[in-house]
Amino acid sequence: MKGTFLCFSIVVLCLRRMMAAETFFVNCSETVIMGKYGSSVVLPCWLTPNTNAETWEVRWYRPNQFKEPLLFYTDRKVITDYQEIYKNRSSLTQRNPQSTGLKQGDVSLKLDNLGLSDIGIFHCYVSGDTSYDSSTVTLSITALGSMPILSLEHHHDSVNLTCTSSGWFPQPRLLWKFTKEGDVLSELRTPIYTKQGNGLFSIKSWVILSSSVSNTITCSVALSEEKRNVSVNLEPRVSVENSGVWKILFTMALLCVLALIGIGFFLYKKYKGYHAVSRGKMPELQHPIVCIKANMVDLTKGQPTNMEDLRKATVAITLDKEKCKKEHLRFNPHGNLVRDADEAADKYKAHGFPYELCVKGSESFHSGRVYWEVGLKVPNVPPKTSWLIGVAKASYTISDEKSHFTPSNGFWFLCSDPENGLRVNTEPETSPLVDTTPECVGVLLDFDKSELSFYSATDGVHLFTMRVNFQEEVVPLFNPGIGDKAPLHIKNPQVNTQNEAGGSTSPTANVTNQHV
Repeated sequence: MKGTFLCFSIVVLCLRRMMAAETFFVNCSETVIMGKYGSSVVLPCWLTPNTNAETWEVRWYRPNQFKEPLLFYTDRKVITDYQEIYKNRSSLTQRNPQSTGLKQGDVSLKLDNLGLSDIGIFHCYVSGDTSYDSSTVTLSITALGSMPILSLEHHHDSVNLTCTSSGWFPQPRLLWKFTKEGDVLSELRTPIYTKQGNGLFSIKSWVILSSSVSNTITCSVALSEEKRNVSVNLEPRVSVENSGVWKILFTMALLCVLALIGIGFFLYKKYKGYHAVSRGKMPELQHPIVCIKANMVDLTKGQPTNMEDLRKATVAITLDKEKCKKEHLRFNPHGNLVRDADEAADKYKAHGFPYELCVKGSESFHSGRVYWEVGLKVPNVPPKTSWLIGVAKASYTISDEKSHFTPSNGFWFLCSDPENGLRVNTEPETSPLVDTTPECVGVLLDFDKSELSFYSATDGVHLFTMRVNFQEEVVPLFNPGIGDKAPLHIKNPQVNTQNEAGGSTSPTANVTNQHV
């Protein structure tokens, strides 16, 4: 009897020690974890004392969703199929470089491609052989928006300066600053916030200044300690509306200029013969509208252009299929047509415009004058709204950072996306003042004149010319964007000739039949 009691006592003591040895607590960060929209974040969570959890169960779930965890670790396997929104976005990770993971009880969660739906509380539940515990961690997300865009509208005695930016979360602050003291804002509008389709915010504000102001004004859009600035130097403008003398002088000067132009035109047509644009020369801008200097780049917009003369300088461009993110792009056999792969929209949707999908041309230029056209529309499909067309230095490297694609880094282009519309990558970025949606963009590179010009080739409208001090040879640059059904199509004359020989009556019609 005594022996039986002794054995029973030993068993009870052993069980108590085993249960006591397995007692653990789940600890998660008590501070709110801050993540950036579209990036990755680690939610730290660990066991105390350090306990090997490789054979236990770990369940990460959102409030009231215990049975549908976003990550479930069991039988040494990680399952993320319960919620589609977290599939392939969640994994177990180490909370610091010294951690050995589950072996020492590190059950931290890593989330990729953060979206606004991830904001809030996450539960971590760990179940051992005889005990369990849980804790929570809170995630907050911020989104740093695009560089602000400044636009000026001159009136008789005032200047309306507008600042816009998009892609922010939460709502940012917008401040106007002068570099000189003493100048005051005559009228400052309260910022207007607009919620975008993805939940991020756009902000817009404008200020009305006197035309006589001579100052550098800065628009700053900020989120906590992070901010983006853009500045413009305002030159004083003399108001002719309030001066009769200036009115008379201006009228007389205008009449003299018009008379000289008329006489010169008559003499030229009579003695030299008239040609709209001479072959081998850049079309002259007869009535320039705007000229903006931005880091040694001039932007000039002009009038309709003789496209037939430009097309005499046409060269064939072939897309370089190898030195690009070809796993997210689709090309046709000729190498003159590209669009995004179906899965690219899922990968890049949260990042805005996919600068990483840029494709360069196989040809490079270091002298001369060349021209090419890029189609943005095919029959029965709306024109592309997401694209990039221009040139880059031949030694450029692929990047997904918008801040890298600037003239000072060797990139000059016209681009468009649904959120920001048509714009040129000056420093600061500028929106061309044109009321058109190009269906075909013409590019004229005059290397010897250091000029890069863009045209709406369908209606012959000159969009703008950039004057650039090229330091090395350049290559054509293209980007098909994401989400458009229409491909980006380089209209090479060699390819068009082959298409017609094969029975196609229209190069454009042939595009829809090519496999991309």
